[in-house]
Amino acid sequence: MKIRNATEHDIDRIIAIDSIATTEETRRQHIREWVRRGCAIIVLIDERVVGYAVLEYTFFSYGFISMLIVQETYRRRGIASALVKRLEETCNTAKLFTSTNESNAPMQAFMTSMSYEPSGIVHNLDEGDPELFYFKRVKV
Repeated sequence: MKIRNATEHDIDRIIAIDSIATTEETRRQHIREWVRRGCAIIVLIDERVVGYAVLEYTFFSYGFISMLIVQETYRRRGIASALVKRLEETCNTAKLFTSTNESNAPMQAFMTSMSYEPSGIVHNLDEGDPELFYFKRVKV
């Protein structure tokens, strides 16, 4: 497993593993922007992109993991953990946040396993599915 910053040459391969990006132009545009801004990292196995994550600083100027995706056939192999650990190491702020929908129980369990604490809830982003926010202190 190799983790590195995504480059423009990786954009199509990232889109290919993101089920939303395969059908929505808005997500494809976000991926292009994240890569161009240097916010996206990828995981390669045998030179194949199998996951990606995005770290931004738009959440009250704190680090925020705005995207974390692992291709379904590669899940439960430590890839998401490796991506999050890399983002924790490279985060410029003492606090790192992320969020997931209330309906996404696997992501909630993953956040707990990575020592993230619940930090709040926002209603009305996705109708009937509140967004749960998580926090971890990554620098003292």
